[in-house]
Amino acid sequence: MAPKRKELSLADRVKLLQALELPSASLSSVAKLFGISKSQAGRIGRSREQILADWRTNANPLRKRKREGKGGEVEDALFLWFQQALARGERLSGPILKAKAQELALNSGRDFEATDGWLCRWKTRHNIVFKRHHGEKQDADVGRTQSWVSEALPSLLASYSTENIFNADETGLLYRATPDRAHMSQDPPHVGGKKATDRISVLCCANHAGTEKRRLLVVGKSQQPRCLPRDLRALPVTYAHSANAWVTADIFQEWAQQWDQELQRDCRRILLFLGHSSAHPPELQAKLRNIKLAFFPSSATSIVQPMDMGVIRNLKGHYRALLAAKALRSPEPGRAAEIAGRVTLLDAVYMLHRAWSLVRPATVQSCFRKAGFCLAPFEQEEMDLLPLADVPRPPFMSEQDFRAFVGMDAEEPAVGEECELVRRSQCTEAAECSEEDGDPDPGSCVTAAEALAGLSAAMKWCQLHGLVYHWARLLETESAMQMAIVAEARQGRAPDCSRYVSGGGLPVPPGLCSAQL
Repeated sequence: MAPKRKELSLADRVKLLQALELPSASLSSVAKLFGISKSQAGRIGRSREQILADWRTNANPLRKRKREGKGGEVEDALFLWFQQALARGERLSGPILKAKAQELALNSGRDFEATDGWLCRWKTRHNIVFKRHHGEKQDADVGRTQSWVSEALPSLLASYSTENIFNADETGLLYRATPDRAHMSQDPPHVGGKKATDRISVLCCANHAGTEKRRLLVVGKSQQPRCLPRDLRALPVTYAHSANAWVTADIFQEWAQQWDQELQRDCRRILLFLGHSSAHPPELQAKLRNIKLAFFPSSATSIVQPMDMGVIRNLKGHYRALLAAKALRSPEPGRAAEIAGRVTLLDAVYMLHRAWSLVRPATVQSCFRKAGFCLAPFEQEEMDLLPLADVPRPPFMSEQDFRAFVGMDAEEPAVGEECELVRRSQCTEAAECSEEDGDPDPGSCVTAAEALAGLSAAMKWCQLHGLVYHWARLLETESAMQMAIVAEARQGRAPDCSRYVSGGGLPVPPGLCSAQL
């Protein structure tokens, strides 16, 4: 019996076309990667233009077969009218679409009834979703946006190279959130529990070329969370705090001025695009010498801001994948929510840093291109990368469920200002208690001896299982830790290493007595 043919969704077919573009890709290797036959992969490759045309018209990415609705010409005419209405900036709803469909059917003499079920299927076929936006991301004025992109944007970009054109944007993140059963196609080993609502705000900034991603700015509620190191400069991100864990004007101003000082030292000038927000006051420009601020049209920020076109979604995708993997890897029995509940702000900071490093330059370039930032001509058939194309999806989640999981906090506010009374009372609260109820300062709960002993055990485990590459990396880590111990000792804070015996037989570092190491 011949095996059943596997149908790929529109999103998967676009991914396959992207895979065929890789220099080392062959038809057979790509077909094997997607679990289909070589002939089927070839047919998809030959249908490239039609697939990309469907993708550009915002067709349903999960669609496997193209089915025509019962309305035929009425549906096509409705979709054309829908696009024109959006371009005029009109506010549309389900009842309006049904009424327009009935009108079109009547004018064409067709026997047609616009039911709720038909409307739902029509929206699914065309990947149309009605949703309410909060804060600054109001309904976009498409007509005004197109004028700005074609007329104002080229003159702004003319004096800068792609390496010196940046965009920064903020997003809210529920850093402990795990998928509930509504986001899963099958039950993982550990799932369930109360939804975690612990939140932070993250500011992302990268250049047009994708070659420079600025260190993430993470904003929490507490001035000095107990789980973070005493010296916040030791973190791989920049940490700040505000009463609501929002990026405020003061926080953004300090961040921008520090960057401006770096640019002055490097004799470099850059152009920074921002959305209109209370956190981005235009008067900040007077305090900056090497950063020129450019603001998107207030009614079009959500569709011309590169970070919003997929960069932030890609970052969150990698973060959620790391968080899900952490919950599944845990050898301890329990629910995923309970395991995620033990994720500290420090864990989140490091996972965010790792996720940011996984955002590829090609992804950033693609998002700038989708936003209309085109400094050089490129082939018209060049494809835009899907935001989650390179993100490893958890095995217990479908593609649709994972997209919902990644976007679960898309409406979380990330910018704002607190009134003075609220700020004063919450700052007093923050001084008395910390944001984290877990461990206090890591330096007091994990000694240098315990850290090195754990590292030594991990190295032994790698040796016994033949993981030579990882053993070598751990050996480098052990050396770096010993150098850090030496540095602390020279500052008069000699750590307690009396219980540690190095498995590698490394010499005692200078500056420490043998009793200490």
